[in-house]
Amino acid sequence: MTTIHNIRPFNTRYVIRERSSRYTPELLRTHRTAQASYAYINRQNSVDEWGPTPNWASRSDLAAAGRCAPARAAGPKLSGIALWAQADENAVRYRPDEPTIAHCVGSLPRHEDLAFWRNLIEGFAEDYLVARGMVVDWAIHHQAETDDQPEIAPHVHFLITLRGYDPEHRDYGKVRQNWLRTDNSRKRLAERWWDRTGIVPPEYVMAATAQKSR
Repeated sequence: MTTIHNIRPFNTRYVIRERSSRYTPELLRTHRTAQASYAYINRQNSVDEWGPTPNWASRSDLAAAGRCAPARAAGPKLSGIALWAQADENAVRYRPDEPTIAHCVGSLPRHEDLAFWRNLIEGFAEDYLVARGMVVDWAIHHQAETDDQPEIAPHVHFLITLRGYDPEHRDYGKVRQNWLRTDNSRKRLAERWWDRTGIVPPEYVMAATAQKSR
């Protein structure tokens, strides 16, 4: 069956406080604040500067969640939603038309267990994001089919810092130009996810097959 799970197995969007002509594709936009994104992936209700979030706590598909981060992001002042509240505050002060954070969604292999998914997610985040200095919060959403509702296929949400987050560091609050901000970097990260999971968009499978047949 063709579903979004295999059609789009990895996708990157951004939280951008203010619209700009430089970021015209609306598909590259997610919740307006990092705090709302955190509440969404963790199925929590919250309040940001625009008011209360929808009732995401009523959903029952949160399977696991965690954080992968460099050592300098381990302070208690950055725990939980505090990091993302800080990101929103910095977006007010520094270039609000630039991305606040990235929000990636990746399909997870079916018929695996939670331990497998967690190891996959944390290894991917450590290798390709944390190693470059970024903080990553992740959450797995999955729910088996029941008589009352269809299956929610297993997938993971990644929230990724795109600005300096350490108040003791000279780049605090500023956009990091080499942190997942270009078409090429989005494409490379998606290809790495496809390699790790074995879930590849159909058009890439067909292109590879055609290439081999030549």
